[in-house]
Amino acid sequence: MKPSYYLIIVCLFLTALFFSSCNEPIEPPASVFEIITVNSDITTNTTWTEGNVYVINKTDFYVEAELVLEPGVIVKFPSDFAYITLGDGGKILAEGTTEKSIIFTSYKDDARGDDTNDDGNATTPSKGNWGTIDLNGKTGSVFKYCEFYYGGVATTPSLKLSAGASATIEHCVFAYNTGGYSSGYYIGVLDASDAANSTIIRNNLFYNNELPLTIFSEIDMDNSNSFYKSGNGNTMNGIFVSGNIGSNTYWQEDEVAFVITSFDLQIFEGSSLVLGDNVVIKFVEGSRLNLIGGESVMENYQGTGVHFTSIKDDTRKGDTNGDMSISGPATGDWLGIFLDDYKGGYADWPNIHYNDPNAVVK
Repeated sequence: MKPSYYLIIVCLFLTALFFSSCNEPIEPPASVFEIITVNSDITTNTTWTEGNVYVINKTDFYVEAELVLEPGVIVKFPSDFAYITLGDGGKILAEGTTEKSIIFTSYKDDARGDDTNDDGNATTPSKGNWGTIDLNGKTGSVFKYCEFYYGGVATTPSLKLSAGASATIEHCVFAYNTGGYSSGYYIGVLDASDAANSTIIRNNLFYNNELPLTIFSEIDMDNSNSFYKSGNGNTMNGIFVSGNIGSNTYWQEDEVAFVITSFDLQIFEGSSLVLGDNVVIKFVEGSRLNLIGGESVMENYQGTGVHFTSIKDDTRKGDTNGDMSISGPATGDWLGIFLDDYKGGYADWPNIHYNDPNAVVK
């Protein structure tokens, strides 16, 4: 009997020990990231290294030399109005990899770089938590395999190529950013509406943003960018275009529509706009396309699946004005395609929809 009695005592002791250990508080794992607070502008060539979270602790942070971001670097912004601006001599080389992307995100984003603001679950990230990275007319910046989250306070872009800046943006993700329409202007989370035509925008993914992309009209757009992930698109799902065309330009994207926001977008004689099959071009109210020199400046304008229509036309490439079908297209929504005075006024191609049949020549 004695061995059985001792066995019972040992079992009871081990059981009590087990449950006691289960009730002990479990310490959260230590962060694998080192937090580096950035308080000063970049004035000499600098490299930010993998394994670190860089917190931009300046409202106006200037990069006036070459800033290299290694794969795996995370940059967080603690202020709604935190901006990165390139100054004279400034350039950002952010080249991640498929395994280690470079991330720009909110200070409140615990899913990327851990709980940097050390508040547990008290705060969560949302669109517009930080401002803009403005390339400010400077050339040569590169963003490859980068991810941009929760940027663009109000309707500002997360990445802006202002004042004729030129850059390469490839294999990047833009998600949960703002952009949108404000005071007559369409603003993409990637805003290349004032960029140089040498800018490269390829193989990027845009989803769950307000307005994904605005471009200068002479920027070539192939069919490599994507505007949906798991069925989630963007509120104003399209490529919004402004400016005239004075070079040979290619628009091939057929997942979403191109939207003409200039009220008189001109294609000059001696240049051309080449459309891919299934390309749809939409027009905002009162706008038109002006083919100076006639039909010859637009190639494949009657190609398979090519259409010209109103921004309110959701049947072609979806909801581009972001009102979830509240408005519907109607005759006269936009002016039309003008062939100049020597080519007979406005075009009457069968693939033109909801234009003004009585548009006055301007």
